[in-house]
Amino acid sequence: MRHALATVFVAFGGTLWGATTAGALEETPAVPSGNEIRLQEIIYETRQDNSQVARFRYVMPLIRHGLEFHEIEEDFFHLCIGVAVPYLAVEQKEVDQVIISMADRETEFGVTTTLATQYFEAFSIENGACIWEGF
Repeated sequence: MRHALATVFVAFGGTLWGATTAGALEETPAVPSGNEIRLQEIIYETRQDNSQVARFRYVMPLIRHGLEFHEIEEDFFHLCIGVAVPYLAVEQKEVDQVIISMADRETEFGVTTTLATQYFEAFSIENGACIWEGF
């Protein structure tokens, strides 16, 4: 499926959004697995069907050392309900879907790379709740 993108990036340390917006979100949130992660960026998109998507892209370096999906599976829901939903509420952004991704290194969105290992989970957002969609 092709997506028409109307994208806004939030980059920590960058100039795309002001510091007051970036300050409302922890750059290194705690997750149930206890592994260290950091937020790479948030991307908003409008798809061809006009649905709104927010992508929260994280880097978890331990993935490159063989960490498997089942070892961090709970982290995805935690980031959706504990980070994405509150952040979107503060920013007054309404989206139909939140996609949480974790990679072993920073990657450029939409660019295929065989060097990175990435895991993804998608959630519908209804009444402030995250509903797992599964890929």
